[in-house]
Amino acid sequence: MKRTVSLVAVAAMWVIGCSVASAHGSRVAFYVGVPGWWGAPYVGYPYPGYPPYYPGYYPYPGYYPYPAYPPPGPAIYVERRPTVVAHTPPSRPAPRLERYTLSAQELFAFDRDDLRTPQPKLDEIAKVLVANPRIKTVTIKGYTDRLGSDAYNLGLSQRRADSVKAYVVSKGVAASRLIAIGKGKTDPRVRCEDSDHATLIKCLEPNRRVEVEQITVERRIG
Repeated sequence: MKRTVSLVAVAAMWVIGCSVASAHGSRVAFYVGVPGWWGAPYVGYPYPGYPPYYPGYYPYPGYYPYPAYPPPGPAIYVERRPTVVAHTPPSRPAPRLERYTLSAQELFAFDRDDLRTPQPKLDEIAKVLVANPRIKTVTIKGYTDRLGSDAYNLGLSQRRADSVKAYVVSKGVAASRLIAIGKGKTDPRVRCEDSDHATLIKCLEPNRRVEVEQITVERRIG
C-alpha cells in the first residue's frame, strides 16, 4: 500500500515538474533518489538552463562538479641575457731593436770620409727616426781595417761616423738624438793573410763599415 502511494506521489510530482519546466522553456530532468538517501526518496528539478542528468556521468544524482584544475606549480623565471661577442683586438708585434750595418764601400770611396750619393739605407734610417720620436738615442759607430796607423784609422773612423750623422740630421732628425763614435780598427769581422795590396784591400772590406744601433722597429701586420 505504501509503495503504491509513493509511486502515485512521484507521478504527481513528475506532472508538476513538467508544467514548471514548460513554463520556463527548458528541458526536464527527473531525479529519483536512492532509497534511504536522506531517509526518503528524493525528486529534484533542475533550474532552467542546467543540463539534463545522464546516468553514470556524475557520482550521484543532482551533483554537478566543478572542472578539476591541477594546482599551479612554482613560478619559473627565465632570465634572458644578451649574447656578448668577445672582441679580441689584433695583437701588435713587440717592437725589436735592430742594428743597421752599412758597408764602407757603399758609403765612401777607399780612404775617404765624404759620402757617396744617393744613400737609400740612410734615408730609411732617417725615416724611421722621424716617425718614432720616442727613440731618444742612436749610436753611429765607424770602423776601419787594419791598414795604416792606429791614430790615423781612429781619426778616419770618427770622420766617417760624423758624416753619417750629418746626413741623417739633414733629413730631419735632431742632432741630440745621435751619437757618433770612431772605433778605428777594433772589432774586425774578418782576418786576412798578407798578400798583394789590392787583394788585401778586397779581403779586409767587411771590416770597413758603419754601424747604426739600436733602433726600435715595429713590424706591422697587414
